[in-house]
Amino acid sequence: MTSLLEERYRRMLRLLPASYRREWEEDMVATFMEGAYASDPDDPEGVELGRPGRAEIASVAALALRLRLGGADAAPRSFTLGEAVRRVALVGLLAHAVGALVGAALVVWTAYRLPGLPADALPAALTDRWQALWGLTGLLWIPAYLALVHGQHRTARVLALVALAPVLIGTVVDVSADGGAFALSRSYWLLFDALPVLALAAFHGGAPPVRSRPWLVALPAGTAVVLAVSLAVWWAGRQEVTADWPGLWAAGVLVATVVHAARRPAAPHWTLALGMLAVAVLGLRVVTLVDHLTFAVATADRPVLLTVNVAQAAAMLVVAVALLAVSRRAMRRLAPV
Repeated sequence: MTSLLEERYRRMLRLLPASYRREWEEDMVATFMEGAYASDPDDPEGVELGRPGRAEIASVAALALRLRLGGADAAPRSFTLGEAVRRVALVGLLAHAVGALVGAALVVWTAYRLPGLPADALPAALTDRWQALWGLTGLLWIPAYLALVHGQHRTARVLALVALAPVLIGTVVDVSADGGAFALSRSYWLLFDALPVLALAAFHGGAPPVRSRPWLVALPAGTAVVLAVSLAVWWAGRQEVTADWPGLWAAGVLVATVVHAARRPAAPHWTLALGMLAVAVLGLRVVTLVDHLTFAVATADRPVLLTVNVAQAAAMLVVAVALLAVSRRAMRRLAPV
């Protein structure tokens, strides 16, 4: 007769892929049960009524994550999913690093009163010295990104968590100070910023090395493009309409999708990664639009702003559906084991 503890162990092992369970479930259950009885040999009846320990649950969860986000020696389907999540981590940390460099450039521009930037184009946070210094904590994303590109996965995870801490603190402070206004978009922004940090879990011991050169080139190139676009929009006097970060994200995903489609790569992991990013950006655009309609003060540019935001959301919806549909067909053609 199966004991309650054994049933709970088998339920815990459902976290693992079915193919792995078919081969190893009995051995793993036997090992877990043997360890449980050895921990309390005087009360076998009590042991059979117990539960898996936290360490056991954590170890199985880590194994499940590693198997599902496969490395170089994994099954094609798991490897593709793992590569897609790793691309999400790389793109996300790249975007954080680019945003930090652009913000730092604006701080320097303001501090030294360099010509060419309209006075009303500067974010309010950059006009206060302490707020500007707090904003520079975003530079912590840069060493996290560089560590990841150079294969220092554990260092990258630690640095990314450190870089995320000011974002968490800032979100809590802002939501509390504004009495809950814009809480939806700020909370989603926090989750959006945390997405690449969570995706770093795919960089386990079996993950293939990153080709560092393209990603190193992408950092200064991306910074130059984002800064140039932001300044051009500000000079045109339309910064509130088109140059917000959700809009830049939507434009970036759209351009990347067009380039990706033109190249027609054989491997589907980039298609899946872009689909994941499109879904995340779609959510970001929608929640910021909802909060704007709820809390923002009406201005003369509001009709144009709403039109642009709705168009961006619609574009992300089309892109996300198309990419995920293509990814699904491609994943079905790959061997699961």
